[in-house]
Amino acid sequence: MTRVAFIGIGAMGEPMVGNLLKKGQDVTIVKTRRPAPVDRLKELGAKVAQTAAEAAADADIAILCLPTSKEVEASVLGAQGLLAAMREGTVVLDCSTSDPASTRRLAGLFADRKVGFVDAGMTRGVAGAKQGTLAFFLGGIQEHIDRAMPALGAMGDTFVQVGPVSHGHTAKVISNVLSYATVALVNESLALGIRNGLDGKKLFDALMQGAQSKALEAFGPRILKSEYSPPRVTVDHVCDDMVMAHALAAKGKAPMCMLGTAESLYQLMAARGHGEADMAVIAELVPTLGKP
Repeated sequence: MTRVAFIGIGAMGEPMVGNLLKKGQDVTIVKTRRPAPVDRLKELGAKVAQTAAEAAADADIAILCLPTSKEVEASVLGAQGLLAAMREGTVVLDCSTSDPASTRRLAGLFADRKVGFVDAGMTRGVAGAKQGTLAFFLGGIQEHIDRAMPALGAMGDTFVQVGPVSHGHTAKVISNVLSYATVALVNESLALGIRNGLDGKKLFDALMQGAQSKALEAFGPRILKSEYSPPRVTVDHVCDDMVMAHALAAKGKAPMCMLGTAESLYQLMAARGHGEADMAVIAELVPTLGKP
């Protein structure tokens, strides 16, 4: 049985912990301001700690599932953080959407303490988290990945090893911004058809046969219905990930022509006060989804 410390029991983290418990792992979660998920996971058998350090004191692996590097660093650094508590020979698995530069820095700090670090960008969303079918992009050395596999295998079914530490998070950022840019193109394509007299629903059905994509499938109906709440991915989150993509572009001297255009659309919606809305709200930039 693997002893797991889990930090971050949000929409993704809670079902991930549920699957770890179902697969017989010994899981300690960190108490949050929201009591409901803590209570639900306690009923499934999770233990509860007050701090990351307390949760990690006897852990074989610590899993982070947090929104950004800011929250990751807050959980790692300081007297009550993971860095002070993880024992030699243990592993940290960061499933957050993290800045690769921050990931490399934290991995170096853990390496100084002889603690392994694997960055595990993940995809397939809440549905994948609930079903235990997440796909992970793994960055790190083989020894550390092997140690993390009992936990990874309880949460997902697809594992792509993309390179050394930080490459998993790099792949995740790229995966995210590709999806965001595609949603922007989905919006323009639906608007183009409607402006030329096509029925939006019939056009969507046709595109699903000839130009199917996850972005079209997931966000096309939301765009057609002007359904922006509750958000699947907020505009603010999109903008944050685009900033990370720009940092990667600068580091690699890579062009971002198409991504840059999509980013401008999302930034405009954020400036108009739609930061907390679903990213499908970019349809409001060109209000053509009714009559042409």
